[in-house]
Amino acid sequence: MNVQLTYQSGQQYSEHFAEFKVTVSGGGRKRIRISFKEKESGHGFATFTLPVEKGQQLAHAILAAAAGIEDPIVFEVEEPKPKAVAA
Repeated sequence: MNVQLTYQSGQQYSEHFAEFKVTVSGGGRKRIRISFKEKESGHGFATFTLPVEKGQQLAHAILAAAAGIEDPIVFEVEEPKPKAVAA
């Protein structure tokens, strides 16, 4: 798996990961959580969450691409920024 990030500053980061575990959870909740972690150490590479509907769209897009559909599948995720909580 290749991970490529481009930060808002324009700085870029890229790394290849060979041995990792993917965990998908959140069934019955409002959000789906996807985590990528190293097999040996368990350190996380990345974790992100999506609303259930967008998680379903992502799953369908991955299945379609794996089945050979070559056209890009594009969908938007629009969420309000979380409100700051005063301490």
